[in-house]
Amino acid sequence: MSGSGKTTLARALAKALSLPFIDADDLHSQANKDKMSIGEPLTDADRMPWLVRVRKAAVEAMESDARGGASGILVACSALKASYRGVLRGKHADLGPHTSSGDGAPCWGAAAANGEKGDTRLPVKDGSKGKQASKITAAWKARPPPRTYFVHPFGARSILWERMTNRKSHFMKADMLASQLDTLENPAEIGEEGIVEIRLDASLEEQARVAIEGLRSAGAIPMC
Repeated sequence: MSGSGKTTLARALAKALSLPFIDADDLHSQANKDKMSIGEPLTDADRMPWLVRVRKAAVEAMESDARGGASGILVACSALKASYRGVLRGKHADLGPHTSSGDGAPCWGAAAANGEKGDTRLPVKDGSKGKQASKITAAWKARPPPRTYFVHPFGARSILWERMTNRKSHFMKADMLASQLDTLENPAEIGEEGIVEIRLDASLEEQARVAIEGLRSAGAIPMC
């Protein structure tokens, strides 16, 4: 949800957890940004390639950083509908009706992602090590995809409106708040798993504390 403070919270969580960060707004096409800048709401057709791009960027960043020891990524994204969150979870790559209950992915909306690391060694061409290299490559390809959890800042419309009207130089205009609220399918209300709900009016420090506790309880990050 625009104006929810998701980017600020995601950055704070990324810093606290020493994980990389992606702002999904940066991955919007110029056409999408142009539409939003004149107050025209995006359609599912506009959002679908963007959401696929966000999921791909998160997984690629995790696979790259996993070689250096990272185990997750924070993504700030307005994933308003359950179908949008399904794309970010890796369940599907379109916004049509789906019945699958499995999570192909953990990314954390602020989303966060975390997964088990596979063998990071690269295959070699030396014949004497061919079998070992083949096993290493297979193990890397078989590494489980990241699972996805969502941190969901939510609260009064008046708070969102005040934040959006005070925001400067952003392509998302305050007049579009109504369309976002109309589109929103609150994950906490429809019983989605892997959701940590955060009070919109809490301080950033309190939001981060509750988010980290919730993610630990959900198994997204290790218990201390």
